[in-house]
Amino acid sequence: MTHQTDKERLESIVEMISSMAKLDFSERLDTEITNNPIDIISYGLNMLSEELEHNVVKKSKLEEINISLEKFSYTVAHDLKSPLNTISGLISLIEQENETASNKKVQEYISLLKETNERSRNMVNGILEYSRLNFRGIAMQRIDLRKLCSKIAEEYSIHKHVHISIDAHMPLVYHDETALTQIVNNLLSNAVKHNDKDICEIQLSSVDKGNYYEIRVSDNGPGIPNEQKNKIFNLFENQNSHHSNSTGIGLAIVKRIIDETDGTIRVESDEKKGSTFVFTIQKRAK
Repeated sequence: MTHQTDKERLESIVEMISSMAKLDFSERLDTEITNNPIDIISYGLNMLSEELEHNVVKKSKLEEINISLEKFSYTVAHDLKSPLNTISGLISLIEQENETASNKKVQEYISLLKETNERSRNMVNGILEYSRLNFRGIAMQRIDLRKLCSKIAEEYSIHKHVHISIDAHMPLVYHDETALTQIVNNLLSNAVKHNDKDICEIQLSSVDKGNYYEIRVSDNGPGIPNEQKNKIFNLFENQNSHHSNSTGIGLAIVKRIIDETDGTIRVESDEKKGSTFVFTIQKRAK
């Protein structure tokens, strides 16, 4: 070890602390195992720096990324490849039917082609939407939640079978308007897509929980089986539905946005009795 004066060693300690504050944990101090306070401090800093260096990137985050990449690969290989194979097969059938001039069959095959193609496009668009989520530009602001929900609900008013009611006492909240719009719109879209009743009834309400608000989106749909409740927010997880164009990406987008804005989301559901998606919004100081 190169001999240094106490002053030089203290300067090295200050420099190392400065580097650590900048998240640079590469430096190590020369030290010996003695009762000298400078050696004790240096030894402790070296240990702390090593520990921080190993934990800068949390293992849980890395695991999340790996799981998402695995599911992404599976989706590309299966969910996208399979419809394309179906299209190829249907084209062959159309060619065969053309030879026998069976126009009715041709129209059936064309209809199936359109449905398959639409699902493929929805899947690709969902993947792009998920991958493009960017939280660096989040701007928290005061939002009248009832007005925001009413504006979104208007887009569904063209569907006569969809009835959306909104609690008159929805709170004023602090949130990013674009992110909150995505959350509410995706939850409403999910409720409409999966509904199996003649009239789709959706209720938006809120509960003041002290430090945060619970926002509840309830529907009269088919409900969600217990074994699926912990899976439906996973990327590319699609619950069984009569709606063939559902990709299962919408709820993953909702979950990701809520996680990034310090909230939580869960689902309360009894099979055949509808579902209630409950997400939280932290209260912000004025």
